[in-house]
Amino acid sequence: MSFPETAVSVQIVGSERRPPARRSELEIKMDVLRVVSLGIDRPTQIMYKANLSWIALQANLKSLVKSNLLREEDLGSRKRYELTQHGFEILSTYQKVVDAMSALPPVQRPAF
Repeated sequence: MSFPETAVSVQIVGSERRPPARRSELEIKMDVLRVVSLGIDRPTQIMYKANLSWIALQANLKSLVKSNLLREEDLGSRKRYELTQHGFEILSTYQKVVDAMSALPPVQRPAF
């Protein structure tokens, strides 16, 4: 059996069908900050580790530098990124919120 090219993939959770989860803009920015905090500082490596396209990476790096969460350093024709103190504080706070929320019991959906 073949599926048309426009078929949408779904995740099956119990008997419910849900579209695959996508990251929010906040999650993407925090992933970039997390990757840079691990010492990965070159754009291509950040792109791979944060699972982003080149265009999405460039837009996010520009936004994070403008917001003073990342610092950009030019090394000739190459660039390198490092986390600022403000970026470290934001990432740390975000991780605390994520940890606290994951400790909550899951919401039970009513069966219809």
